[in-house]
Amino acid sequence: MTAKQQAALPEADLGGSNVLFVAYFFPPTISTGVPGCMRTIKFLRNLKGGQCHVLTTPEAQLSPEQSALSHIELPVHDETIHRVASRDVFQVLLAARRSVKGLVKRGGNSGRVEPATTFRTASSATAQPDNSLPETGRFQQMKDFIYNLCYFPDQAGPWVLPAVARARRIVREQNIDVIFATGSPWSDLIVGYLVSRLTRTPLIVDFRDPWMNNPFHPSKGALLDAWALRWEQRIVEHANAVSLNTEPLKQEFLQRYPRQPADKFFVMPNGFDLADFTASEAAVPDSRYFTLCHAGFLYGVRDPAPLLQAIEQANRQLADSGRQIRFRQIGDIQLNYDVRERFGALIDDGSLMLEPPQPYQQCLQALTGADMVVNIQPATRSQVPSKLYDYLAINRPILNITPRDGALGTMVEEYGLGELFDFEESEALAQRLVEIVQNDEYSGSFDGYNNRSRFDSRHTAWDLTEKIKALTS
Repeated sequence: MTAKQQAALPEADLGGSNVLFVAYFFPPTISTGVPGCMRTIKFLRNLKGGQCHVLTTPEAQLSPEQSALSHIELPVHDETIHRVASRDVFQVLLAARRSVKGLVKRGGNSGRVEPATTFRTASSATAQPDNSLPETGRFQQMKDFIYNLCYFPDQAGPWVLPAVARARRIVREQNIDVIFATGSPWSDLIVGYLVSRLTRTPLIVDFRDPWMNNPFHPSKGALLDAWALRWEQRIVEHANAVSLNTEPLKQEFLQRYPRQPADKFFVMPNGFDLADFTASEAAVPDSRYFTLCHAGFLYGVRDPAPLLQAIEQANRQLADSGRQIRFRQIGDIQLNYDVRERFGALIDDGSLMLEPPQPYQQCLQALTGADMVVNIQPATRSQVPSKLYDYLAINRPILNITPRDGALGTMVEEYGLGELFDFEESEALAQRLVEIVQNDEYSGSFDGYNNRSRFDSRHTAWDLTEKIKALTS
Protein backbone atom coordinates (compact mmCIF):
# COMPACT_ATOMS: atom_id res chain seq x y z
CA MET A 1 0.00 0.00 0.00
CA THR A 2 1.45 3.34 -1.00
CA ALA A 3 1.70 6.33 1.35
CA LYS A 4 -0.95 8.07 -0.75
CA GLN A 5 -3.35 5.15 -0.37
CA GLN A 6 -2.76 5.05 3.40
CA ALA A 7 -3.40 8.77 3.73
CA ALA A 8 -6.69 8.38 1.84
CA LEU A 9 -8.10 5.96 4.44
CA PRO A 10 -10.70 7.52 6.76
CA GLU A 11 -9.95 8.39 10.39
CA ALA A 12 -12.20 6.77 12.99
CA ASP A 13 -13.41 9.54 15.33
CA LEU A 14 -15.69 8.59 18.23
CA GLY A 15 -16.98 12.14 18.51
CA GLY A 16 -16.45 12.25 22.28
CA SER A 17 -18.27 8.97 23.03
CA ASN A 18 -17.29 6.62 25.85
CA VAL A 19 -17.30 2.99 24.73
CA LEU A 20 -17.14 -0.21 26.78
CA PHE A 21 -15.63 -3.20 24.95
CA VAL A 22 -16.70 -6.55 26.40
CA ALA A 23 -13.82 -8.81 25.33
CA TYR A 24 -13.07 -12.06 27.16
CA PHE A 25 -9.90 -12.43 25.08
CA PHE A 26 -7.33 -9.70 25.66
CA PRO A 27 -3.54 -9.81 26.08
CA PRO A 28 -1.67 -11.62 27.45
CA THR A 29 -2.94 -14.77 25.77
CA ILE A 30 -1.90 -18.09 24.31
CA SER A 31 -2.17 -18.67 20.57
CA THR A 32 -5.82 -19.78 20.54
CA GLY A 33 -6.89 -16.40 21.92
CA VAL A 34 -5.08 -14.35 19.27
CA PRO A 35 -8.00 -13.80 16.81
CA GLY A 36 -10.30 -12.54 19.57
CA CYS A 37 -7.60 -10.31 21.05
CA MET A 38 -6.64 -8.83 17.70
CA ARG A 39 -10.23 -7.97 16.85
CA THR A 40 -10.43 -5.64 19.85
CA ILE A 41 -6.88 -4.33 19.52
CA LYS A 42 -7.40 -3.30 15.89
CA PHE A 43 -10.34 -1.15 16.96
CA LEU A 44 -8.57 0.38 19.95
CA ARG A 45 -5.52 1.39 17.91
CA ASN A 46 -7.57 3.26 15.34
CA LEU A 47 -10.21 4.99 17.46
CA LYS A 48 -9.75 8.58 18.54
CA GLY A 49 -11.85 11.39 19.95
CA GLY A 50 -13.35 9.44 22.85
CA GLN A 51 -12.60 7.17 25.77
CA CYS A 52 -12.42 3.38 25.52
CA HIS A 53 -12.82 0.88 28.35
CA VAL A 54 -12.15 -2.86 28.07
CA LEU A 55 -13.82 -5.43 30.32
CA THR A 56 -11.82 -8.65 30.25
CA THR A 57 -10.39 -11.49 32.33
CA PRO A 58 -7.52 -11.39 34.85
CA GLU A 59 -4.04 -11.08 33.44
CA ALA A 60 -2.70 -14.55 32.68
CA GLN A 61 0.73 -15.41 34.05
CA LEU A 62 2.52 -16.57 30.91
CA SER A 63 6.16 -16.93 30.05
CA PRO A 64 7.46 -15.09 26.96
CA GLU A 65 7.38 -18.42 25.11
CA GLN A 66 3.73 -19.01 26.04
CA SER A 67 2.54 -15.48 25.39
CA ALA A 68 1.48 -15.26 21.76
CA LEU A 69 1.17 -11.46 21.85
CA SER A 70 4.17 -10.59 23.98
CA HIS A 71 5.09 -7.77 21.59
CA ILE A 72 1.94 -5.80 22.47
CA GLU A 73 2.29 -3.30 25.31
CA LEU A 74 -0.77 -2.33 27.34
CA PRO A 75 -2.62 -0.06 27.21
CA VAL A 76 -2.81 -0.24 23.43
CA HIS A 77 -4.14 3.31 22.97
CA ASP A 78 -4.90 4.90 26.35
CA GLU A 79 -7.83 2.57 27.02
CA THR A 80 -8.77 1.69 30.61
CA ILE A 81 -8.64 -2.05 31.26
CA HIS A 82 -10.98 -3.61 33.80
CA ARG A 83 -10.20 -7.22 34.74
CA VAL A 84 -12.65 -9.49 36.53
CA ALA A 85 -12.29 -13.15 37.52
CA SER A 86 -14.71 -15.99 36.83
CA ARG A 87 -16.75 -17.87 39.42
CA ASP A 88 -16.49 -21.46 38.33
CA VAL A 89 -19.51 -23.30 39.72
CA PHE A 90 -18.42 -26.62 38.28
CA GLN A 91 -15.11 -26.51 40.16
CA VAL A 92 -17.04 -25.67 43.35
CA LEU A 93 -19.23 -28.74 42.79
CA LEU A 94 -16.18 -30.91 42.26
CA ALA A 95 -14.59 -29.58 45.45
CA ALA A 96 -17.80 -30.24 47.37
CA ARG A 97 -17.94 -33.77 46.00
CA ARG A 98 -14.35 -34.43 47.09
CA SER A 99 -15.13 -33.11 50.57
CA VAL A 100 -18.20 -35.34 50.91
CA LYS A 101 -16.26 -38.39 49.74
CA GLY A 102 -13.50 -37.58 52.24
CA LEU A 103 -16.02 -37.35 55.11
CA VAL A 104 -17.63 -40.63 54.12
CA LYS A 105 -14.27 -42.40 54.07
CA ARG A 106 -13.22 -40.97 57.45
CA GLY A 107 -16.54 -41.90 59.00
CA GLY A 108 -16.57 -45.47 57.68
CA ASN A 109 -15.30 -48.63 59.30
CA SER A 110 -11.70 -49.17 58.24
CA GLY A 111 -12.10 -52.88 58.84
CA ARG A 112 -14.69 -53.44 56.10
CA VAL A 113 -14.63 -52.93 52.37
CA GLU A 114 -16.27 -49.73 51.11
CA PRO A 115 -19.15 -50.25 48.68
CA ALA A 116 -18.67 -48.83 45.19
CA THR A 117 -19.45 -45.15 45.12
CA THR A 118 -22.35 -43.94 43.01
CA PHE A 119 -20.07 -41.36 41.37
CA ARG A 120 -18.44 -43.65 38.82
CA THR A 121 -16.45 -42.30 35.93
CA ALA A 122 -16.92 -43.55 32.39
CA SER A 123 -13.66 -45.50 32.59
CA SER A 124 -14.52 -47.24 35.85
CA ALA A 125 -17.89 -48.25 34.43
CA THR A 126 -16.20 -50.70 32.09
CA ALA A 127 -15.28 -52.88 35.06
CA GLN A 128 -18.95 -53.19 36.17
CA PRO A 129 -21.30 -56.02 35.19
CA ASP A 130 -23.30 -55.59 31.98
CA ASN A 131 -26.53 -54.89 33.84
CA SER A 132 -24.98 -51.73 35.33
CA LEU A 133 -24.12 -50.11 31.96
CA PRO A 134 -27.52 -48.44 31.33
CA GLU A 135 -27.43 -46.85 34.79
CA THR A 136 -23.84 -45.73 34.23
CA GLY A 137 -24.77 -44.32 30.83
CA ARG A 138 -27.61 -42.31 32.33
CA PHE A 139 -25.37 -41.04 35.08
CA GLN A 140 -22.67 -40.07 32.57
CA GLN A 141 -25.29 -38.18 30.56
CA MET A 142 -26.35 -36.36 33.71
CA LYS A 143 -22.74 -35.44 34.48
CA ASP A 144 -22.24 -34.23 30.92
CA PHE A 145 -25.38 -32.11 31.17
CA ILE A 146 -24.28 -30.54 34.46
CA TYR A 147 -20.85 -29.82 32.98
CA ASN A 148 -22.31 -28.24 29.82
CA LEU A 149 -24.78 -26.24 31.89
CA CYS A 150 -21.99 -24.86 34.10
CA TYR A 151 -20.06 -23.91 30.96
CA PHE A 152 -22.97 -22.52 29.00
CA PRO A 153 -22.87 -21.15 26.38
CA ASP A 154 -19.12 -21.90 26.30
CA GLN A 155 -16.07 -22.23 28.55
CA ALA A 156 -16.38 -18.54 29.45
CA GLY A 157 -19.81 -19.13 31.02
CA PRO A 158 -18.52 -18.82 34.64
CA TRP A 159 -17.33 -15.31 33.75
CA VAL A 160 -20.79 -13.98 32.85
CA LEU A 161 -22.25 -13.02 36.25
CA PRO A 162 -19.08 -11.41 37.70
CA ALA A 163 -18.58 -9.57 34.41
CA VAL A 164 -22.14 -8.25 34.42
CA ALA A 165 -21.76 -6.95 37.98
CA ARG A 166 -18.51 -5.14 37.14
CA ALA A 167 -19.74 -3.84 33.78
CA ARG A 168 -22.85 -2.38 35.36
CA ARG A 169 -20.67 -0.29 37.69
CA ILE A 170 -18.38 0.75 34.85
CA VAL A 171 -21.29 1.95 32.74
CA ARG A 172 -22.58 4.15 35.55
CA GLU A 173 -19.27 5.40 36.89
CA GLN A 174 -17.68 6.12 33.49
CA ASN A 175 -20.80 7.45 31.74
CA ILE A 176 -20.57 4.81 29.02
CA ASP A 177 -22.47 5.78 25.88
CA VAL A 178 -22.28 2.48 23.96
CA ILE A 179 -21.46 -1.15 24.79
CA PHE A 180 -19.61 -3.18 22.16
CA ALA A 181 -19.58 -6.93 22.85
CA THR A 182 -17.57 -9.24 20.58
CA GLY A 183 -17.92 -13.00 20.31
CA SER A 184 -16.95 -15.73 20.39
CA PRO A 185 -16.96 -16.61 23.22
CA TRP A 186 -20.69 -16.03 23.14
CA SER A 187 -20.61 -15.31 26.86
CA ASP A 188 -19.37 -11.84 25.82
CA LEU A 189 -22.62 -11.22 23.98
CA ILE A 190 -24.71 -12.38 26.95
CA VAL A 191 -22.76 -10.00 29.21
CA GLY A 192 -23.32 -7.12 26.81
CA TYR A 193 -27.02 -7.93 26.51
CA LEU A 194 -27.64 -8.16 30.27
CA VAL A 195 -25.73 -4.97 31.05
CA SER A 196 -27.50 -3.12 28.25
CA ARG A 197 -30.88 -4.22 29.63
CA LEU A 198 -29.92 -3.27 33.19
CA THR A 199 -28.50 0.16 32.31
CA ARG A 200 -30.50 0.99 29.15
CA THR A 201 -27.26 1.61 27.28
CA PRO A 202 -27.16 1.13 23.49
CA LEU A 203 -25.60 -2.18 22.46
CA ILE A 204 -23.60 -3.28 19.42
CA VAL A 205 -22.99 -7.02 19.20
CA ASP A 206 -20.16 -8.28 17.03
CA PHE A 207 -20.24 -11.79 15.55
CA ARG A 208 -16.68 -12.70 14.53
CA ASP A 209 -18.05 -16.18 13.76
CA PRO A 210 -21.53 -17.69 13.52
CA TRP A 211 -22.99 -18.90 16.82
CA MET A 212 -25.60 -21.11 15.17
CA ASN A 213 -24.74 -23.50 12.29
CA ASN A 214 -21.05 -23.47 13.17
CA PRO A 215 -19.35 -26.75 12.16
CA PHE A 216 -16.53 -26.18 14.65
CA HIS A 217 -18.82 -26.00 17.69
CA PRO A 218 -19.91 -29.39 19.11
CA SER A 219 -23.49 -29.86 20.24
CA LYS A 220 -24.27 -29.53 23.95
CA GLY A 221 -27.47 -31.54 23.56
CA ALA A 222 -30.89 -30.64 22.20
CA LEU A 223 -32.01 -28.70 25.27
CA LEU A 224 -28.94 -26.47 25.61
CA ASP A 225 -28.66 -26.02 21.83
CA ALA A 226 -32.23 -24.73 21.77
CA TRP A 227 -31.45 -22.46 24.70
CA ALA A 228 -28.43 -21.09 22.83
CA LEU A 229 -30.64 -20.27 19.84
CA ARG A 230 -33.08 -18.48 22.13
CA TRP A 231 -30.22 -16.45 23.63
CA GLU A 232 -29.04 -15.43 20.18
CA GLN A 233 -32.59 -14.36 19.32
CA ARG A 234 -32.90 -12.26 22.49
CA ILE A 235 -29.54 -10.61 21.91
CA VAL A 236 -30.13 -9.82 18.23
CA GLU A 237 -33.63 -8.50 18.83
CA HIS A 238 -32.46 -6.27 21.67
CA ALA A 239 -29.24 -4.98 20.10
CA ASN A 240 -29.21 -1.60 18.40
CA ALA A 241 -26.76 -2.85 15.77
CA VAL A 242 -25.37 -6.26 14.80
CA SER A 243 -21.95 -6.58 13.20
CA LEU A 244 -21.10 -9.63 11.08
CA ASN A 245 -17.61 -10.36 9.79
CA THR A 246 -18.63 -11.61 6.33
CA GLU A 247 -21.33 -10.78 3.81
CA PRO A 248 -22.62 -14.42 3.75
CA LEU A 249 -23.06 -14.30 7.53
CA LYS A 250 -25.02 -11.06 7.19
CA GLN A 251 -27.31 -12.70 4.63
CA GLU A 252 -27.81 -15.63 6.99
CA PHE A 253 -28.90 -13.25 9.77
CA LEU A 254 -31.24 -11.35 7.45
CA GLN A 255 -32.95 -14.63 6.62
CA ARG A 256 -33.10 -15.80 10.24
CA TYR A 257 -34.42 -12.46 11.54
CA PRO A 258 -36.70 -11.11 8.79
CA ARG A 259 -38.69 -8.97 11.27
CA GLN A 260 -35.61 -6.99 12.29
CA PRO A 261 -34.72 -3.81 10.35
CA ALA A 262 -32.27 -4.69 7.59
CA ASP A 263 -30.04 -1.71 8.45
CA LYS A 264 -29.48 -3.15 11.93
CA PHE A 265 -27.03 -5.62 10.33
CA PHE A 266 -23.72 -4.48 8.87
CA VAL A 267 -20.44 -6.10 7.83
CA MET A 268 -17.10 -5.42 9.53
CA PRO A 269 -14.43 -7.81 8.21
CA ASN A 270 -11.58 -8.71 10.54
CA GLY A 271 -9.10 -6.84 8.36
CA PHE A 272 -5.43 -6.21 9.06
CA ASP A 273 -3.54 -3.51 10.93
CA LEU A 274 -0.12 -2.69 9.51
CA ALA A 275 1.06 -1.77 13.03
CA ASP A 276 1.29 -5.52 13.71
CA PHE A 277 3.66 -6.14 10.86
CA THR A 278 6.28 -3.42 10.88
CA ALA A 279 8.64 -5.38 13.16
CA SER A 280 8.53 -8.68 11.26
CA GLU A 281 11.48 -9.53 9.04
CA ALA A 282 11.54 -12.30 6.48
CA ALA A 283 13.90 -15.20 6.93
CA VAL A 284 16.54 -15.72 4.24
CA PRO A 285 14.96 -18.07 1.65
CA ASP A 286 16.60 -21.34 0.64
CA SER A 287 16.68 -21.56 -3.15
CA ARG A 288 16.50 -25.36 -3.05
CA TYR A 289 12.96 -25.23 -1.72
CA PHE A 290 9.64 -23.66 -2.62
CA THR A 291 8.20 -23.25 0.87
CA LEU A 292 4.50 -23.20 1.71
CA CYS A 293 3.71 -22.12 5.27
CA HIS A 294 0.69 -22.32 7.58
CA ALA A 295 0.68 -21.05 11.17
CA GLY A 296 -2.28 -22.17 13.23
CA PHE A 297 -4.26 -25.09 14.60
CA LEU A 298 -5.15 -27.86 12.13
CA TYR A 299 -8.02 -29.96 13.47
CA GLY A 300 -11.15 -31.85 12.49
CA VAL A 301 -12.28 -30.92 8.99
CA ARG A 302 -9.40 -28.45 8.61
CA ASP A 303 -7.36 -31.26 7.13
CA PRO A 304 -4.06 -30.68 5.25
CA ALA A 305 -4.17 -34.11 3.53
CA PRO A 306 -5.12 -32.77 0.05
CA LEU A 307 -2.17 -30.35 0.16
CA LEU A 308 0.27 -32.99 1.41
CA GLN A 309 -0.87 -35.42 -1.27
CA ALA A 310 -0.38 -32.70 -3.89
CA ILE A 311 3.13 -31.95 -2.60
CA GLU A 312 3.99 -35.64 -2.69
CA GLN A 313 2.85 -35.87 -6.32
CA ALA A 314 4.49 -32.59 -7.37
CA ASN A 315 7.84 -33.50 -5.85
CA ARG A 316 7.92 -36.70 -7.86
CA GLN A 317 7.64 -34.60 -11.02
CA LEU A 318 10.30 -32.17 -9.76
CA ALA A 319 12.74 -34.91 -8.74
CA ASP A 320 15.30 -34.02 -11.44
CA SER A 321 14.89 -30.23 -11.20
CA GLY A 322 17.04 -29.62 -8.13
CA ARG A 323 14.08 -28.02 -6.33
CA GLN A 324 11.60 -29.39 -3.85
CA ILE A 325 8.27 -28.20 -2.45
CA ARG A 326 7.92 -28.31 1.31
CA PHE A 327 5.12 -27.47 3.73
CA ARG A 328 5.95 -25.83 7.05
CA GLN A 329 3.21 -26.27 9.65
CA ILE A 330 3.55 -24.16 12.82
CA GLY A 331 1.05 -25.11 15.49
CA ASP A 332 -0.82 -28.07 16.93
CA ILE A 333 -2.45 -30.78 14.83
CA GLN A 334 -5.46 -32.78 16.03
CA LEU A 335 -6.94 -34.88 13.23
CA ASN A 336 -8.73 -38.21 13.06
CA TYR A 337 -5.46 -39.82 11.96
CA ASP A 338 -1.79 -39.60 12.89
CA VAL A 339 -0.23 -37.18 10.43
CA ARG A 340 3.29 -38.34 11.36
CA GLU A 341 2.40 -41.92 10.53
CA ARG A 342 0.40 -41.23 7.37
CA PHE A 343 2.85 -38.74 5.90
CA GLY A 344 6.04 -40.00 7.51
CA ALA A 345 7.80 -40.22 4.13
CA LEU A 346 7.30 -36.46 3.63
CA ILE A 347 8.75 -35.77 7.04
CA ASP A 348 11.74 -38.00 6.31
CA ASP A 349 12.60 -36.25 3.01
CA GLY A 350 12.06 -32.73 4.38
CA SER A 351 8.84 -32.03 2.47
CA LEU A 352 6.84 -31.69 5.71
CA MET A 353 8.07 -29.68 8.67
CA LEU A 354 6.02 -29.89 11.87
CA GLU A 355 6.76 -27.25 14.50
CA PRO A 356 5.10 -26.40 17.84
CA PRO A 357 3.06 -23.20 18.35
CA GLN A 358 5.10 -20.00 18.33
CA PRO A 359 4.43 -16.39 19.38
CA TYR A 360 2.53 -14.27 16.89
CA GLN A 361 5.53 -12.24 15.74
CA GLN A 362 7.62 -15.37 15.14
CA CYS A 363 4.79 -16.83 13.09
CA LEU A 364 4.65 -13.65 11.01
CA GLN A 365 8.39 -13.85 10.43
CA ALA A 366 8.06 -17.43 9.20
CA LEU A 367 5.13 -16.55 6.97
CA THR A 368 6.91 -13.52 5.54
CA GLY A 369 9.86 -15.74 4.60
CA ALA A 370 7.69 -18.32 2.81
CA ASP A 371 7.22 -18.42 -0.95
CA MET A 372 3.50 -18.93 -0.46
CA VAL A 373 1.18 -18.95 2.55
CA VAL A 374 -1.71 -21.35 3.01
CA ASN A 375 -5.37 -21.20 4.01
CA ILE A 376 -7.09 -24.52 4.75
CA GLN A 377 -10.78 -23.81 5.26
CA PRO A 378 -13.54 -26.45 5.09
CA ALA A 379 -17.04 -25.98 3.70
CA THR A 380 -18.20 -23.02 5.77
CA ARG A 381 -20.86 -20.85 4.17
CA SER A 382 -20.25 -17.81 6.31
CA GLN A 383 -16.74 -17.98 7.82
CA VAL A 384 -13.47 -16.51 6.55
CA PRO A 385 -10.31 -17.40 8.53
CA SER A 386 -8.72 -14.38 10.18
CA LYS A 387 -5.28 -15.42 8.91
CA LEU A 388 -6.35 -14.33 5.40
CA TYR A 389 -5.95 -10.74 6.57
CA ASP A 390 -2.52 -11.44 8.05
CA TYR A 391 -1.52 -12.79 4.66
CA LEU A 392 -2.73 -9.64 2.94
CA ALA A 393 -0.79 -7.52 5.40
CA ILE A 394 2.52 -9.30 4.86
CA ASN A 395 1.88 -9.22 1.11
CA ARG A 396 2.63 -12.84 0.26
CA PRO A 397 1.10 -15.08 -2.46
CA ILE A 398 -1.80 -17.06 -1.00
CA LEU A 399 -2.89 -20.65 -1.62
CA ASN A 400 -6.51 -21.16 -0.55
CA ILE A 401 -7.74 -24.74 -0.15
CA THR A 402 -11.48 -24.32 0.31
CA PRO A 403 -14.77 -24.97 -1.52
CA ARG A 404 -15.44 -22.40 -4.23
CA ASP A 405 -18.99 -21.74 -3.03
CA GLY A 406 -17.99 -21.14 0.62
CA ALA A 407 -17.43 -17.72 2.17
CA LEU A 408 -13.66 -17.82 1.66
CA GLY A 409 -13.87 -19.21 -1.89
CA THR A 410 -16.42 -16.59 -2.91
CA MET A 411 -14.30 -13.82 -1.43
CA VAL A 412 -11.11 -15.08 -3.11
CA GLU A 413 -12.78 -15.14 -6.51
CA GLU A 414 -14.54 -11.80 -6.07
CA TYR A 415 -11.45 -9.87 -5.00
CA GLY A 416 -8.72 -11.92 -6.67
CA LEU A 417 -6.95 -13.03 -3.48
CA GLY A 418 -4.73 -15.89 -4.62
CA GLU A 419 -4.82 -19.44 -5.86
CA LEU A 420 -8.03 -21.39 -5.19
CA PHE A 421 -8.50 -25.17 -5.04
CA ASP A 422 -11.22 -27.35 -3.55
CA PHE A 423 -10.37 -30.24 -1.24
CA GLU A 424 -11.10 -32.71 -4.05
CA GLU A 425 -8.68 -31.03 -6.46
CA SER A 426 -5.42 -32.43 -5.11
CA GLU A 427 -4.18 -33.55 -8.54
CA ALA A 428 -4.90 -30.16 -10.14
CA LEU A 429 -3.17 -28.48 -7.20
CA ALA A 430 -0.10 -30.66 -7.73
CA GLN A 431 0.11 -29.62 -11.38
CA ARG A 432 -0.29 -25.95 -10.46
CA LEU A 433 2.50 -26.19 -7.88
CA VAL A 434 4.80 -27.74 -10.47
CA GLU A 435 4.02 -24.88 -12.90
CA ILE A 436 4.75 -22.25 -10.26
CA VAL A 437 8.07 -23.81 -9.26
CA GLN A 438 9.27 -24.50 -12.81
CA ASN A 439 8.37 -21.02 -14.07
CA ASP A 440 9.52 -19.13 -10.94
CA GLU A 441 6.13 -17.47 -11.09
CA TYR A 442 6.36 -15.72 -7.73
CA SER A 443 10.13 -15.43 -7.44
CA GLY A 444 10.80 -11.78 -6.55
CA SER A 445 7.96 -10.52 -8.74
CA PHE A 446 4.93 -10.60 -6.46
CA ASP A 447 3.80 -7.10 -5.45
CA GLY A 448 0.46 -7.81 -3.79
CA TYR A 449 -3.20 -8.00 -4.70
CA ASN A 450 -5.05 -5.06 -6.20
CA ASN A 451 -7.89 -5.11 -3.64
CA ARG A 452 -5.65 -5.39 -0.59
CA SER A 453 -6.28 -1.88 0.75
CA ARG A 454 -10.02 -2.38 1.19
CA PHE A 455 -9.29 -4.76 4.10
CA ASP A 456 -7.21 -2.27 6.09
CA SER A 457 -8.62 -2.17 9.66
CA ARG A 458 -8.99 1.60 9.49
CA HIS A 459 -11.97 1.06 7.22
CA THR A 460 -13.52 -1.24 9.81
CA ALA A 461 -12.85 1.16 12.67
CA TRP A 462 -14.44 3.98 10.70
CA ASP A 463 -17.56 1.86 10.12
CA LEU A 464 -17.78 1.24 13.86
CA THR A 465 -17.51 4.91 14.77
CA GLU A 466 -20.26 5.76 12.27
CA LYS A 467 -22.57 3.29 14.02
CA ILE A 468 -21.61 4.61 17.44
CA LYS A 469 -22.25 8.22 16.44
CA ALA A 470 -25.58 7.24 14.93
CA LEU A 471 -26.61 5.60 18.23
CA THR A 472 -25.46 8.52 20.41
CA SER A 473 -26.66 11.41 18.27
